[in-house]
Amino acid sequence: MTKEIWFINQYAVTPDLPGGSRHYDFGVELVRAGYTVRIFAATVNLALRRQVRNPGEKLWLEEPVDGILFEWIQTGTHRQNDWRRALGMLNFSWNVFNTGLRQGTRPHLIVGSSPQPLAALAGYCLARRMGCRFILEVRDLWPQALIDMHAVSAVHPAVWVLRWVERFLYRHSNKIIVLARGSATYLRKKGVPEERISYIPNGVHPGHCQTDRPREAARQLYGFNRFTVIYTGAHGPANALHTILEAAAEISNEPGIEFVLVGDGPAKPRLQAQAREMGLKNLRFAEPVPRNVIPELLLAADAAIIALKDAQAFYDAVSPNKLFDYLAAGKPVLCAAPGDMAAMVERHGCGLIAPPENGKALARQVRAMAALSEEQRRQMGAKGQLLVFNRFSRPKLVGKLIELLN
Repeated sequence: MTKEIWFINQYAVTPDLPGGSRHYDFGVELVRAGYTVRIFAATVNLALRRQVRNPGEKLWLEEPVDGILFEWIQTGTHRQNDWRRALGMLNFSWNVFNTGLRQGTRPHLIVGSSPQPLAALAGYCLARRMGCRFILEVRDLWPQALIDMHAVSAVHPAVWVLRWVERFLYRHSNKIIVLARGSATYLRKKGVPEERISYIPNGVHPGHCQTDRPREAARQLYGFNRFTVIYTGAHGPANALHTILEAAAEISNEPGIEFVLVGDGPAKPRLQAQAREMGLKNLRFAEPVPRNVIPELLLAADAAIIALKDAQAFYDAVSPNKLFDYLAAGKPVLCAAPGDMAAMVERHGCGLIAPPENGKALARQVRAMAALSEEQRRQMGAKGQLLVFNRFSRPKLVGKLIELLN
């Protein structure tokens, strides 16, 4: 009998959409291994902030994609991180529970993924109702990350609710997957036994990060005619993109360097206004692109940049998709982020690091990167590729997941 696995991730995407492809990549490999896979995701794409699938009057829409059954759950839209987004989380969680009950099949395992803990709680409730195992996947430490970023007070009633959900899921999940080793330390401090924690980091699928387009053709397509430093991903409070704007201002008199920020998010309008006020001519914004376009976009750039807020939660537990995308594309990385990410980039020689939220320090490293020869940057990129394909290949990582399933 074929085993069926359900992933519940409000922000999961297919390759034609922007966003993280972790569960799609896992699903492809699990289907090849003989499993039936359903991914429950929202009809609203987080990067685009709009409906990308239309179930009409129905609660959900089923779409087969590369052997995976995507169950698109009707969810309300939002533009900012306000009450509408919170309502969308509640809406998705309630609807995913009801959708799961109506599937007509019984899974062997349900994986509930954060950072949205209410969706994971809905997954737990489904697992108990259906008599199957439940695994919690911890991607971000909510609500601690929100508190550390000063996005919400530690005594806010919503934090009390999230704390209760967090404790409940840590206590009752059969296993807990963490994407960063710091998360395992955090869980142990919360009383979770070591044997219930499994480390399965983010990574890339080698078959999904290649492009046939020549580099010069890609540069012409995207209008890159200077030393181009690219950022791809969310434009939110956690991403500290003001650091990149400050770095661009520091080197605004150097015409050979440009910054391109690709993506969307609640902070983007404010960042665009700030860039105009600063008179930045060496920085431009671009709209989000589908996952399957990222490889040629990175090919066209000379270096890739990652930034995060200087918050304790990011020292402890973060594993951003974009870093692995950059490494897989062979791009030297400029890392203005705390914790394990910066340590990994420095340790393996695949880029240059700067303290988080320090625009002047980042500008110095951008200058240093631009001053390197193409061959030196190529060698940095090659080290990153070797690292990511050897240690963070998703076909290899899914083997760890299969061990948990069995």
